[in-house]
Amino acid sequence: MFIGSYAEAKQERIRIQDVSGVAMATILDYAYTGRLQMEPDQVQAVMTAAGLFQVGFICCKAAEYMKDHLDVSNCADVLMYADMLGDSALVEASGRYIASRFSQMVLQPSFLQLPLPLLQSLLNRDDLMTNFEYDIVQGALRWIDFDKERLRHFPVFCSSFRRSFISEKLRMELESKYSTTDYKLVYSDSTVKRLGQTRTRMQIFVTDNYIAPCYDPSSRKLYKMKLPEGVSNFSITVTRDDEIYLAGHTKGFRNGLRIDTQKAFYQYNHLLNTWESRSQMISPRNSCALVCLKGFIYAIGGDSENTAERYDPSCDEWTSIAPLPSAAMLSPCAVPLDDSIYVIKGKSCYCFSTTEDTWRIVADTLPTPLHEQVVEYAGCIYRVCGGHVASSVQIYSPEDGIWKSTGNCKSFPCDYAMLTVYKRPYSRKGMVVDVLYLITVRSKADPDDDPWESLGRRWPRIDLYEYQNWKDSWCKQDSRDKMVPPISQWLEARRLTECLLARMVPTSLEDGSSYKDEQEHSDHMYGSDYMYGYHSPPHPYVGTGE
Repeated sequence: MFIGSYAEAKQERIRIQDVSGVAMATILDYAYTGRLQMEPDQVQAVMTAAGLFQVGFICCKAAEYMKDHLDVSNCADVLMYADMLGDSALVEASGRYIASRFSQMVLQPSFLQLPLPLLQSLLNRDDLMTNFEYDIVQGALRWIDFDKERLRHFPVFCSSFRRSFISEKLRMELESKYSTTDYKLVYSDSTVKRLGQTRTRMQIFVTDNYIAPCYDPSSRKLYKMKLPEGVSNFSITVTRDDEIYLAGHTKGFRNGLRIDTQKAFYQYNHLLNTWESRSQMISPRNSCALVCLKGFIYAIGGDSENTAERYDPSCDEWTSIAPLPSAAMLSPCAVPLDDSIYVIKGKSCYCFSTTEDTWRIVADTLPTPLHEQVVEYAGCIYRVCGGHVASSVQIYSPEDGIWKSTGNCKSFPCDYAMLTVYKRPYSRKGMVVDVLYLITVRSKADPDDDPWESLGRRWPRIDLYEYQNWKDSWCKQDSRDKMVPPISQWLEARRLTECLLARMVPTSLEDGSSYKDEQEHSDHMYGSDYMYGYHSPPHPYVGTGE
């Protein structure tokens, strides 16, 4: 412009239109210093100005910044902006993020501003994280109801709705409400499930390690999920709709000094297999009790004053609730039951009423264990109490108001144990029911073991017990039961593992076969008889001519 034949080359002062002073200063600062510093609310303005001045490096960095800071509140705006610029990479990144949070995204005001072509491209995606096609239909209807002039676009949307996954009742409702004599609603014939509908329930084994093995009992496959780096003494909870949250203790540097912070709080993205930062907790917490109840997340204890707070995912905000009425309670256990949350540590047990914001003391537990974990099952609280050589399970019924041992005070020989509630088919009536399991890990044989079963077995081992609550007994399952994860060596090395359950996306997770026991690998080579100790493997040179 300045050295060519343009008119501006002869002018002493040039007015540049539609570029803010902040964006201009940012670009000039980069030109003279090589530093690129942008405020979050100025990124789009800087990227637009950089495009006008053809400063490609800044355009790329601004796009990378927007990709790294996508969230439910801005992803639709970024998508529209990227589409306007013709940045295909940013369009795909923002579109994929919307797909990963589609159920939350449709509730945002910015969703209603999407132009028809962009919205239709979203509705056609296979990777939408929705449980039902019904959710996609409702999202489109919400966009239409915002402006009645949009009603004429409904037949276009129908071509995105997959007929195979829409109930006959819903189709009849749509046709009675939106169909006219001018056109007939035509749906997509695609039989491909959306990615959210392909999720499968997995066991997630969490320790203080940054990798969590995920085991799918239905396919007997192992996967792995990475946890946020730099976070320690963390707690994890899973909501009823399979959202996973993590509260942890982070370490970093400020002004050259190392500082420790919990307040860290993350939400897992099932599609992208990443952890996204959420609003920090009010108080720093170390191994707090993290539990979800009726759409809210509660963080309790883990600090010197036993404070507690509640997180609202709809607005990404924490609010304080009544503190625990006890001395410092580090690493407590917590479990929801009805409208209350029970917090247990040692022999103390407290109950928090979420409706009244009050705490009360309930019955003391049985003798204090070295390690403990609690779950809710069939309206009662079950607590596994572990020592160095054996574990037992206690039960608390709110109706009785007392703690007692299960299974006639039965103890299980193990180094530690985990409780988990899993849904399994009920063979008699073809229905799915919740089943309570106890998973035990031990590193050596028990004198009462069957010597033939133990022959050739490599320790450690995992045992599985199913609880039969109608007769208060634990039934040991076959060691080949598909509910038994083939990672005994990994579990034995870690100790104090918690088993969570969540519906995960297998294709988004990483391969976890490296965690499989060596014995399991031998099973593929020599057959299951060798795996369970009935035969020795063939000599490596037999039949080879060596």
